Amino acid sequence: MQTDAETERQPSDWCNYIFGTLLSIYESTWIKSYGRRPTGRFLDFADSLTESELMRVIQHCRERLQAGEKWPPIMGELALLKSQLTESESLEAMNRVVSKTPKNQIEKWIMQNKGYELRRLPQSIIVKRFKEFYREAMSLQEKGKLVTEVPKGLPSQSVKNLVDLKREEYESQHGKQLDPRIQAILDRKS
Repeated sequence: MQTDAETERQPSDWCNYIFGTLLSIYESTWIKSYGRRPTGRFLDFADSLTESELMRVIQHCRERLQAGEKWPPIMGELALLKSQLTESESLEAMNRVVSKTPKNQIEKWIMQNKGYELRRLPQSIIVKRFKEFYREAMSLQEKGKLVTEVPKGLPSQSVKNLVDLKREEYESQHGKQLDPRIQAILDRKS
């Protein structure tokens, strides 16, 4: 049940501008989905939007229209679209990753962890997989687990991987002998 404060809440100028902009893109389908005036969750969404996020949402809406989607995104989609890459942004980011000139930590992570796979994908699915990798990297970044640092003492063009490094570390501590647990298992079998 709505309180009097919620029913009396007036949209800000910024909210009206956003609502009008999206209305001009979708016209009658926007009115059917959201009505003639901004209300409820749209007020909160619009007031939280920055100018760059609005431009991204508008670009997403235009791309969706060009792809044949005539209905506007639902409220949940609008909230997601403000942080998702548009098609053009995605292609630019993918080109930077493939050419090894990342612009941010996410692109650097993709280049380091998924670059090999990206370079070997067929052209027909490379964009789709890149978007999946980008979402994975964004998720890691949100959790604070996005690591883009190359291990110390390992040249960036090295053919060694982390398994090689761990093996060398073990050999420096134990020599070429097997781990005592593995040796005990082998001794029991013979």
